[in-house]
Amino acid sequence: MKYLTAVLCLVSLTLPLIAQEATVPETKKNTFEIISSRDSISGGTVTVHQDKRIERIVSDNAAGAGAITHGYRVQVFSSNVQRTAKEEAFALERRLKESFPDIGVYVTYSSPFWKVRIGNFQTTGEARAFTDELLYLYPRLRSTTYTVRDRIIITGK
Repeated sequence: MKYLTAVLCLVSLTLPLIAQEATVPETKKNTFEIISSRDSISGGTVTVHQDKRIERIVSDNAAGAGAITHGYRVQVFSSNVQRTAKEEAFALERRLKESFPDIGVYVTYSSPFWKVRIGNFQTTGEARAFTDELLYLYPRLRSTTYTVRDRIIITGK
């Protein structure tokens, strides 16, 4: 009985301390601080040597990235011609960014294809309306342009 009483007293004294620790707000760490923190199992650490501008860019992008969900993009280019595809993809990306500065343009490489997709559309109707505008400016893209289902970024705009 003495042991039971001692255990109950000990538990009743430590519970408020545990509850207090749980309610203390933890300061938000950025990705690099999390990577650099000491591992709880091995005790090892990672040291990151980098320019502070990189940390600022990553933090800014994470803060304004928006939600990622399923939606649609307009694919305007796909090629596996090893000698020219990469160069063509990035040249097209530059032209599209000049013509549509407020719409995301994405160059991807999925072996062996270089692809260029544009937009973050929630519906196929939005993607089709944009396709009409795009093809008005770039009629030569008609044979390679179509709507694809993709993961998109929804921003707070």
